[in-house]
Amino acid sequence: MTSLALFSLLCSISVLTLTDSSLSGLTTAAPPTASKCNLLNSFQPGFFVQGDYVIGGIFPLHFNLKKPDLNGTYRPPPIDCNGHRLYPRAFRWAQTMRLAVEEINQNPVLLPNHTLGYNIYDSCGYPLTGQRAVLSMLNGVSEENSSVCPNASSLLAVIGAAGSAQSIVLSRILQPFRIPMISYASSCTCLSDRQKYPTFFRVIPSNYYQVKAIARMLVHFNWTWVGLLRGDNDYGRFAAKGLLRELQETKVCVAYQEMIPLPYTHQGGLRIMKVMRSSTAKVVVVFADEGEMTPFLRDYMTQNITGIQWVGSDAFISVSAFSEREYYPYLGGTIGFAIRKGHISRLGDFLQTVNPKRYPDNVLVHELWESLYGCSPFPSSVTQMPPCSGQETLLEQHSAYMNTSSPRVTYNVYKAVYAIAHSLHNLLLCQPGRGPFQNNSCAQSNNIHPWQLQHYLQEVNFQIAGEMVDFDTKGDSVPYYDIINWQRGPQGNIEFVNVGLFDGTKAVGEELLIQEDGIMWAGHQSEASCSHHVFTFIRCQLLKFRRLRWRCQYLCAVPVVFQASGRLSVVGSLSAALTVYHVTVAKLAIRQVSLS
Repeated sequence: MTSLALFSLLCSISVLTLTDSSLSGLTTAAPPTASKCNLLNSFQPGFFVQGDYVIGGIFPLHFNLKKPDLNGTYRPPPIDCNGHRLYPRAFRWAQTMRLAVEEINQNPVLLPNHTLGYNIYDSCGYPLTGQRAVLSMLNGVSEENSSVCPNASSLLAVIGAAGSAQSIVLSRILQPFRIPMISYASSCTCLSDRQKYPTFFRVIPSNYYQVKAIARMLVHFNWTWVGLLRGDNDYGRFAAKGLLRELQETKVCVAYQEMIPLPYTHQGGLRIMKVMRSSTAKVVVVFADEGEMTPFLRDYMTQNITGIQWVGSDAFISVSAFSEREYYPYLGGTIGFAIRKGHISRLGDFLQTVNPKRYPDNVLVHELWESLYGCSPFPSSVTQMPPCSGQETLLEQHSAYMNTSSPRVTYNVYKAVYAIAHSLHNLLLCQPGRGPFQNNSCAQSNNIHPWQLQHYLQEVNFQIAGEMVDFDTKGDSVPYYDIINWQRGPQGNIEFVNVGLFDGTKAVGEELLIQEDGIMWAGHQSEASCSHHVFTFIRCQLLKFRRLRWRCQYLCAVPVVFQASGRLSVVGSLSAALTVYHVTVAKLAIRQVSLS
């Protein structure tokens, strides 16, 4: 029995016991009975296909899972992933992985005479459930019908996860087994640490570059007084910390930093909105994903807050669910950085083939229909939805699932699968005596170890749809972003319009390219409005100039400036403030010159 199988199995094994007679002398006990494994809980993949080499996929097919009551007085029930509506966008990502594997298996040039298999699991967008998924991958799908503990599965690599918090947990689980993992959407800077995450790769740029891009944009538009909203996770935490670091040597100050509570609460959301209403900062940078922003925006729109110029990160800016017309009065004009889009020629046709008639036993496909059509192809007392045929036509109006016009995260999933395929292909081309392993050996094609695949994954270099795909020494990919602006479409909905790019490979000062004439700002304005209150702006710049260690957002709200004596005083007019500001700056500059 391997150690992997122990993760989710409880084996009852007879043990040697000592009787009274054994106290005078040990006797030989009868041999123990055969081990029998009993599953503590069954967790099956949403999709699986057998192949010569198996890879895993983890996607947030549901959000807001039902958390059991863990009071310790009874055995907790299984965590319910299926208690909420299916997330069609993530379902599209999972189908993209299936499509990529199908293409590779039909390709006579890439991995000829070999096939890829897959196990695709639902993480529920939650680290704990993602942990359960990856342990099930390690044990293999055959464990339920086995009377003894099975051997470890032949898992070579994992595609996932979406959120950085999930990837942190899953990467640590896979690390002892040296199984490489390629994320399609986890951008936390923390994951670039090769000491902590030696088997982690990603086809999305690190937030290290994104915070630089956002800082450049704030400076470019002279937005000097901004708010900061983030999720309660490592993605939001590290992104906010990185942005504050980037802004230290600029004129930009952060008026407030708020965190969306996890789990979300109505009271917590209203408290944040109160801060937003009272602040003079009308530009808000957000580091949060769809799962965190959906309940927050629901309350935000109920409170009828408008006039905010949103600056979105990659986790927020390209979410098609927010393109509905109801969001435009509150989010129109949003600008931000999206991961690079690509093209997948067969994706639209492949998505059309997924329907309840073709997959009558797949619960996820049934839930897709319930999510898109509000009906059930197999109605029951549980669903309480009107019946439908299961052969309804998927239309473009089902944008959360069928939108293939500009795939971004979807394209990342596609690239990740092909990265594994090309790495495996290169491994199989190894010539005996000229290999990269001990004594110039090669991997055995019938017994490939995941760490051997990782060697080739680190060195992989290939083109797909005209784009070069490779990884640096930290497992990161090329830092490239599209700049997206949310503009009003002909039907009143939101359209994602490309208005520029950020290329992290360019020299400093040349990375940002913005087509300002094509931007529509919040409130349907053609120009960006002033984002700072003059008094707070002057106060913040003076504090920065003096290199004081206080943070701008923690100071009191009254407009103050430094006098020559160094004391704080309230300034009653703009002209007085500007005069004192310039005089003080001049004096401090002269003082610094004389000291040097």
